[in-house]
Parts: sequence; structure tokens; C-alpha cells
Amino acid sequence: MYSKIYGSGIPILVFHGLFGDGSNWISFARNFEKFYQIHLLDIRNHGKSFVSDKMNYDLISEDILEYINNYKLNSPILIGHSMGGRAVMDFSIKYPIIPKKIIILDISPKAYTYNNQEKLIHILKKVDFNFINTRKELEFFLRKNISDMKIVSFLSKCIKRKENGKLCFSFSLLKIEKNYNFLIHREIKNGIYHGSTLFLRGEYSDYLNNEDYNYIRKLFPKSTIHTITKSGHWIHIDNTTDFYNEINSFLNEM
Repeated sequence: MYSKIYGSGIPILVFHGLFGDGSNWISFARNFEKFYQIHLLDIRNHGKSFVSDKMNYDLISEDILEYINNYKLNSPILIGHSMGGRAVMDFSIKYPIIPKKIIILDISPKAYTYNNQEKLIHILKKVDFNFINTRKELEFFLRKNISDMKIVSFLSKCIKRKENGKLCFSFSLLKIEKNYNFLIHREIKNGIYHGSTLFLRGEYSDYLNNEDYNYIRKLFPKSTIHTITKSGHWIHIDNTTDFYNEINSFLNEM
């Protein structure tokens, strides 16, 4: 797994959501690098990490284990947002003695029967980079098909240039589509993580609901669940102040 590392101290591994990459979390790294060693990772088929036909949480957990062993990290803290949060949950119940603490951001271990990202995949497949040559042109196309301007802004930044000069997405769209069922429509189960766990949900988000709490505590019996006010799914962007305060408070707990 590709990563960028900031600071020194207790290692914190950060895992992004679907379509994103570690660079989405640079501001977070800058805020915590004085006291922690922040690893911003790209999950397979995202960013600068490797491309694979197969993508499920069993394999992603193996990727995480290999990364931790390669860097000889002791008792790391794991943070995951959305898909990254599901990856952290799966890893923690498979290898419960490894993480010191985990933080899950606005996602549940349940199987999601419907998710807006599935609709986004169909829209993104219509993007033709033979005709779209700039970020502004991509943003214009996305605005015609997506009503949420935060999503438009996010996706319009998820691009890079190939050697031939043409733009492309910084994620492997077709590989993600092929494996989408494994990532979203299947629940995280078959294990227990007894370490300290923090779930943060967005006040305006429906990704993590009250009815999920009992199931969460079966897998993560030492979990606490807090709401970040005035925020949607991207709680780390919508309300940075409260988000950082919650993270700091949890990290400083014994």
C-alpha cells in the first residue's frame, strides 16, 4: 500500500473512503504530526496503490497487516472514514491484538442495501476523458448529473494525468464497480475487538443510525458513539473544530 508519513511518535494509520486517497487527509496529518506519526494510506485500487481485480475486506485486511509488519509498527491507532472505516472494523476483529485503539467515522458494520455511491459509479462511467481535458470541464459535467456540490467538488479533484497527457481518475473505477458488492452490501462480522473504540457520526448523515448501535456494541463492546453536529458524511470537513476535539479527547484517554 502506498503511503505518505508525517511526524513521529505513536503511529496513527488513516484510511480514506471510496474514490478518495490518503491526500484527502493531509490537513489532519498536519494537525496531529507534532505528537503522532501519521500514515496516510491509499487502499488498493485508489491513489498510488496497486491495481487489483479483487477487492474485499479480507484482502484489504491482509494489505493492512503486511503494511504494519513491513514498517514494524507497534500498537498502532487506526482511523477509517466510510469504506476505510469498514476496512478498519474488519481488520480489528480479525487481528484484535494489533490496534491500540480504533476510530470509525460515519459508517456502520451493517450491510447497506442501497448507497448513493452505486449511482455515482454509473455517472462516473459516462465521463469521457477524450473530450474532458481540465478539472473545470469535469466539474461542469458532474454538476449536470450530481446535485450535491460537495460530491462534485470532491470527485473533480480525484484525477491525474497519464503519460500521454490525458486525464484519468485517480482510482480504478471498473475494479471498484466489479467489487462493489463486497465493499458495501455485505456486513462486517465474525469477530470481536475488545479495544477502545470511538464511532463518530454526522448529525445530518444517515450512514450510521440509532438502530445500528446494538450491533456495533456486539462487535466492539468498548465502543462509544458520538455525533458531530452541523456535519454530514464528511464530518472531518464539515465541522473540523468539533471533529478534532473529539479525536484529541479520545487519543488522550488512558
